[in-house]
Amino acid sequence: MDSIVDVDHGFAFGETTYSRGGVYGPLSRQYVSLIFVHKGLIRVTCDDEKTTVIGGQAAFFRNDRLFLIEMERDILHRVGWCEGVPGKIWANGPSPLAGASPVVPLTERLADLQRIGVELGFSSSTGLNDVRNAVGYALYTALFHEAQLTARDRFVPKQVLRVKRHMDENMDKDITGGALAAIANLSPQQLISSFRKHIGVTPMRYLWQMRANRGRALLLQSGLSVSEIAYQCGYKNPFHFSRHIRQNFAMTPTEIRANKGYRPPSDVLENPGNTAF
Repeated sequence: MDSIVDVDHGFAFGETTYSRGGVYGPLSRQYVSLIFVHKGLIRVTCDDEKTTVIGGQAAFFRNDRLFLIEMERDILHRVGWCEGVPGKIWANGPSPLAGASPVVPLTERLADLQRIGVELGFSSSTGLNDVRNAVGYALYTALFHEAQLTARDRFVPKQVLRVKRHMDENMDKDITGGALAAIANLSPQQLISSFRKHIGVTPMRYLWQMRANRGRALLLQSGLSVSEIAYQCGYKNPFHFSRHIRQNFAMTPTEIRANKGYRPPSDVLENPGNTAF
């Protein structure tokens, strides 16, 4: 990440609302910027390139001599950002986007990290600056990850994306392989083969991975009971949920909540031999 953003100069976060549109810039110094459009429509001029970013999208920019944001007139805009100074070896390093589009969906993960950065404020101290840099690093890494996922999805067959989206949106419901094959208009074996080729796992394994991840998130972020979480994530009963969570995260639901999601170290988990010579 040092090749992209000079962490010695730190990251700056912000967010503002334009009730009837507006213009930000032009800026003439060099910046590396992530722009988050929560509402509205903006047009960004980055040197000689013009990019439109709409509500629900985020984008990555690196300018040399010109950076300008123009917001559509007479509509509400809510725009956030995370900016820094380009790293010293930027010109010699490969693009972090690796050919992917600089505009990506504004996912919950990106929005959460941007909000945390804004909440850290503008005060400066060694500890606070280290935290702010860590959040900035995580935010840039997360956006590049989303860009690669978006690029990958362009080459995923529509039937596979349709099935994946159905599982993402209906994991609390009873889902069978046959029903998924019908959604894709493929035979069950054809769907399994295509899904594994493009997503890396079979449809049902993907579904259960998503259910476990969602269950863990609810354990950490909600006050719901284990039973309520189990049924919301599509498990038949709390026992099934607890067993699956332990298989995936090496902790019971109770332990996940007690430890805030942190897995015990290996010497606690497995009591291995430890010999010094």
